[in-house]
Amino acid sequence: MMKTLMVMDPRMCTECQDCINACKKEHGVSRAKKSSTIPVFCLQCHPEKAPCACICPTGAIKEKNSSLIVDEETCILCRLCMIACPVGMMVIDDEKKSMQKCTLCLDSDCIIPACVEACKDNVLKVFSIEELEELKKDVRYADVLNEVMKDYQENIN
Repeated sequence: MMKTLMVMDPRMCTECQDCINACKKEHGVSRAKKSSTIPVFCLQCHPEKAPCACICPTGAIKEKNSSLIVDEETCILCRLCMIACPVGMMVIDDEKKSMQKCTLCLDSDCIIPACVEACKDNVLKVFSIEELEELKKDVRYADVLNEVMKDYQENIN
């Protein structure tokens, strides 16, 4: 399975919170958070270099299908992953007594992530790294995609 990223156009976001509500409905807890203006999502760091996985003392954050998931049985709720995450996107699921993180809904029955499907303004998109590399060749998207890829590269190093 290829590595995927979610891309958001913050200029188009109407701050409706449909994405956050859809995530909560799908997973029981929202794995996305609202900043002062727009939603913030997991950066989908490279599995081998993700700060949340690297710091976990029990190895509860594991790669599955090119995405990092939290093994609820192994998580001890030490919250070190919350501190390590560069955007603070690890969330506590009190019901499951475990940390949770965005998996782009790869751990659910959704074909596309619930947040992407719920976004009526079409602000959220999911791309593979390969698709983003191809889009970079299109001059119309080059500046924006170069920034996205730069951020991704910085987060995997």
